[in-house]
Amino acid sequence: MSIDILPGEHARREAARWVLWSYAGFAMLGVTLHIFRSITTQKGPYIVYLVAMSLISVAALVALTQLKHSLARAMKLFAWITFISLVMMLIRDINMAEGFTNAIALFIVGIFTLGIILGFKAAIQYATATAVVFIVAGALYFVLPGMIVPVVLAYAVALPAKTVERMIDQTIRDLERLNQRLEDLVIERTAELAESNQYLRAEVKDRMHVEEVLRQRTVELESRNEELNAYAHTVAHDIKSPLASIIGFGELLERHSTQFTEEQLTYYFSVIARNGRKITNIVDELLLLSSVREAEVVDTGALDMAAIVDEALHRLVHEMAEKTPEIILPDVWSVAKGYAPWVEEIWTNYISNAIKYGGIPPRIELGYTILDSGSPISDSETPGFVAKIQNPKSKIAFWLRDNGPGLTPEEQSRLFTPFTRLEQARAKGHGLGLSIVRRIAERLDGEVGVESVIGKGSTFFFTLPAAPTTTSNDDGDTPGETD
Repeated sequence: MSIDILPGEHARREAARWVLWSYAGFAMLGVTLHIFRSITTQKGPYIVYLVAMSLISVAALVALTQLKHSLARAMKLFAWITFISLVMMLIRDINMAEGFTNAIALFIVGIFTLGIILGFKAAIQYATATAVVFIVAGALYFVLPGMIVPVVLAYAVALPAKTVERMIDQTIRDLERLNQRLEDLVIERTAELAESNQYLRAEVKDRMHVEEVLRQRTVELESRNEELNAYAHTVAHDIKSPLASIIGFGELLERHSTQFTEEQLTYYFSVIARNGRKITNIVDELLLLSSVREAEVVDTGALDMAAIVDEALHRLVHEMAEKTPEIILPDVWSVAKGYAPWVEEIWTNYISNAIKYGGIPPRIELGYTILDSGSPISDSETPGFVAKIQNPKSKIAFWLRDNGPGLTPEEQSRLFTPFTRLEQARAKGHGLGLSIVRRIAERLDGEVGVESVIGKGSTFFFTLPAAPTTTSNDDGDTPGETD
């Protein structure tokens, strides 16, 4: 193990600082006491001793300044300068035939100190250098037998440093294993938490989805409740009048049938039949509205629009007989995609309203406009309602233009609202029929709308997806279309 990476760096650095200050202090104290003894005993100072102790003191102070940069470099600098100083003192003691036990003790203390601070490698190097000095000095000055024990002691003092290093190594390995175990536990727990978080996020997402579904369902139910309330009002209002007429004429005929002429009876019966047809039409519309709302899959296909319009006109033969409207149809129809019975219901509602609330006599023009066809159409040829269509791509707009009195913008905005009827008497009956028209068009991926100007009539339209076999004239409008 390198001495630069031994653990406990902070503790070793503090120990080194304490040792260096101690050496510096004792060396300076030794110099002071030696000078004081020389003065009091009037003996000359020992220059070697003064130089050696001064070197130790200076080395300690220099090493203190180097501690913040490198503990190993500072301690090695101090140790080897002190080593030289101790060699000088040892040789001086041997030459003076004085006891050199103190010098040997200082070598031993130096080995122990260096081993504790820098580790076994530094201690064994210092012990080896010390042993070499002891053996060489013993051989030169014939005191070798007295150096055997100090040599053995020098190596013995270095051994604890090795033991300490091994204990430190074992502690490090134990800490690494413990740290690895903790890391594994953290990773395992993190994975468990991630899985738990993922499960919780999925659960929260599912709950949010359920809440969103419930919210949408609640909104839908609230909307349906509102529609049902309006539905009850509409049914009561629309059925009450013809039913009252049927009951009134029925009671009149029951009580006084013998008093009426054949012509009067025929009239009364026609009134009863006409009001009965009104009730039947209302019931049929409500049943159709229910089927449009509940149908999950709609079997759509290419439409024969000429046949559909003809069937719608045939259904309105009684209304046409009363008002004798002028009906203008295109020579050909563009092919759209939809569900024929529902599209027939749209035309039936549009034409019926045009007959009831158109001009006198009613003039009704039917046509179509191909949207987003790529064909250039001038502004004068483009119906004004085209700008109202949200998604014209691959769509065909079918329209009906009447010569009625027209509708105000406010009336137009409320016209297709479910079960909403206008206050004006002339618009009576629009609410239920046009709400059905809107539902049908939306189920067939289309739109509905109206373009109207007071005094200039109205144009009702609906859009359907274009069928792949769509045919049209060159400019994308019907031959009979005029603006």
